[in-house]
Amino acid sequence: MEVFISTLQNYWGIILFALCFVIYLITQGRSKAKQIILSLMLRAEKEAEALLLKNEDQKFMFVVDYGYQLLPARVKLFITYKMFTEMANSLYASAKNYLTGLNKNKPKQEELQESKITDPG
Repeated sequence: MEVFISTLQNYWGIILFALCFVIYLITQGRSKAKQIILSLMLRAEKEAEALLLKNEDQKFMFVVDYGYQLLPARVKLFITYKMFTEMANSLYASAKNYLTGLNKNKPKQEELQESKITDPG
């Protein structure tokens, strides 16, 4: 035990640097994974017909399967396929909630016309 504590005391700077570097790689990997997922989500929506994707499940699986293949090898050390799938699911849910909120807050055409009629200035 004393040898272990002595080693920690002698090399605490190197150990701290290595730990920080690993944390940096993990956070960078997560952000890279999110970028890949979001770009593939847009691509799947735009090219659904060309990619022969007929429903949302097929689009989701395209994003997950193809996206995980695009991850750099060093990122795959920290992000498993299951974690990548959960991230994609979370981003899909966030995008869906955001778009649903936009549709609820979007004024209807009749309301816009009425406001123009009642407010001439």
